[in-house]
Amino acid sequence: MSTPDEEYDRVRRAWPDLFENPPGAWNAILDEFPAEGGPYGVCYRDEYVLLLRDPVAFADGRVGGYLRTLHPQGHAGAAVLAVCEGGVVLVRHFRHATRKWHWEIPRGFARPDETPEQTARRELEEEIGVPARSLEFLGDFYADTGVAGSKAGLFWADVDRPRASHPEEGIDRIELVAPDRIDRMLGRGEITDSFTLAALLHVKQRGLFPFAS
Repeated sequence: MSTPDEEYDRVRRAWPDLFENPPGAWNAILDEFPAEGGPYGVCYRDEYVLLLRDPVAFADGRVGGYLRTLHPQGHAGAAVLAVCEGGVVLVRHFRHATRKWHWEIPRGFARPDETPEQTARRELEEEIGVPARSLEFLGDFYADTGVAGSKAGLFWADVDRPRASHPEEGIDRIELVAPDRIDRMLGRGEITDSFTLAALLHVKQRGLFPFAS
């Protein structure tokens, strides 16, 4: 079995751009694990997420660790704002991290060797039961730049009317939400998922959905 530092070295070789120290960076990732401030390396790994504690030198001269998450597939998956019959497809999804129900667009982690587009297409079929009739890339997205180092792909899709919800996915409801209701939900703070908020901004800027305001 690999040690945390051996696993860390493998991750570093796989994604060298994620270990760069650009000019003016607030902290610098060190080439070796220092004696103080540990432990360092890969703290946890499964098929979906890597939790790293990087050895860093801070601007004030301190040395210590900084936590971040990466994803074994090289990207954090995809999210899809699907439109059907003039409405946005939203799913009511229970999330373990918050212990709350959230209104969200379909999204999920990537499987091995899956591109963001492939992830987007698969997640649509898994979560709302229909394929994309057309799919358009909106842009890359970092869900939380304070801790998440991998980007996800945001997409827009045209779909047929969704089928039944999927309790095994943590989804208890799927709704087609009209433009005026989207605006009301945003105004009342009912949409709090960052992927959904980012996708709504993208489609509004591109005119891909007829917002009421």
